[in-house]
Amino acid sequence: MNILHTETLKRWGGQQNRVLSEMINFKEKGYHVVLVCNKNSMIAQKSKIFGIKVYEIDLKKTNYWRTIPKLIDIIKKEKIDIVSTHSSVDSWAAGIAAKLCGRKFVRFKHNMFPINRSFLTRFIYSLPDKFIAISEPIKDLMIHYGISSAKIEVVPTSVDIDKFNPSVVPDLRKHFSVPEDALVIGNISGFTKHKAQHVLFQAFSLVNEKYPCFLLLAGNISEQKKQEYLSFVKRQFQNRVIFTGYREDIPSVLKSIDIYVSSSVSEGLSVAVLEAMAMEKSIVVSDIPAFKTFVKDGFNGLFFKSENSEELKGKILFLIENKKYREEISRNARQTVLDRFNLKKMIEDTERIYKELINV
Repeated sequence: MNILHTETLKRWGGQQNRVLSEMINFKEKGYHVVLVCNKNSMIAQKSKIFGIKVYEIDLKKTNYWRTIPKLIDIIKKEKIDIVSTHSSVDSWAAGIAAKLCGRKFVRFKHNMFPINRSFLTRFIYSLPDKFIAISEPIKDLMIHYGISSAKIEVVPTSVDIDKFNPSVVPDLRKHFSVPEDALVIGNISGFTKHKAQHVLFQAFSLVNEKYPCFLLLAGNISEQKKQEYLSFVKRQFQNRVIFTGYREDIPSVLKSIDIYVSSSVSEGLSVAVLEAMAMEKSIVVSDIPAFKTFVKDGFNGLFFKSENSEELKGKILFLIENKKYREEISRNARQTVLDRFNLKKMIEDTERIYKELINV
């Protein structure tokens, strides 16, 4: 089986992490795996490290007339059986190329963004032989926009539980100059609008009025954005905010955190939250549909009303003041990942779908 993945986005996030994980595991199984992505993208750099064949081309909306012929050449040259796409622009180009070559086309949907109802969008969504949604809410969204449920399979993004293992990972508190006995609230994600990080900053400032603690955030952010977010924190607490920038050693960053918070207003699933759970962190998350598929309030995490920093403050304070309870839901969090979001199962389910499509 020869599989071509396409990815438009240059940055790194949960979506790109899933694509890379699948490619690595399928390559280890003996399949021929190829990636087409934009030049200078992070997934290109990481894929090459693992010996995955990468074609870097200019994936732009205005460039379809050049991109589609290039993709057709790659599909024929690499004898591709299945084309799997992951973002909007590459799904248009690679989807058309796959159909013109008579190959099977799988489109992944990683987010809860609405689907345009225009004629062209309906056309491109009619092309896939199969859709893979990374969560049930995404499947529900797709059905709402008229996609047949028979064409959609849910294969949740999962976690490498050996890599995200709290018993073998060192922490980075000393590296970040955080006292060993300090309480650390943390988050690992981008600083885009739908992450609603300002809510976390507001709650952190409120919590510090009662309990001194640190806020540790990993992810790319500009100096200008740092100042914007710090404006939500009282000046006397701003020196307790640590921006680590982009990090490769995410398990160790998570090991350094006591309470993990996600204030997102929209997520397809959130690999970052699952990774925090795998690392036995107590989590507090917004009450959005994606989180409700795997977080049970009071059992493996706590919910707060989306965009409500006062309620988030209250949940964080409750966990600070109830250490035994915090430890119990942390253990339940890891067990949830072990039971439901094992990387091995994700690979097996995806492999089954691919084999069914090409009758192997």
